[in-house]
Amino acid sequence: MATKEECDRYAEELAARFESFTRWAIENWPGKETPLMSSDFAESRKEVGMILGSRLSEAQTETPSMRNGNHQQYVHVNPAPWP
Repeated sequence: MATKEECDRYAEELAARFESFTRWAIENWPGKETPLMSSDFAESRKEVGMILGSRLSEAQTETPSMRNGNHQQYVHVNPAPWP
């Protein structure tokens, strides 16, 4: 499972690439009589936001116990009482 840092890097890159794509699409649109506008991509931005929000937030953050190969839900950290 991806770590939070990996997901954050992915989200930043996806958002940057999407903005780069929309700028390119607007600048290179062949129909000059009906130019594209940034608002034409509003629904696409919502979809990308949903991908980056709900789907990406499912990524699991890495805990110290997971780095050690211990994937238990509960890790007992209290010392045993003295005899």
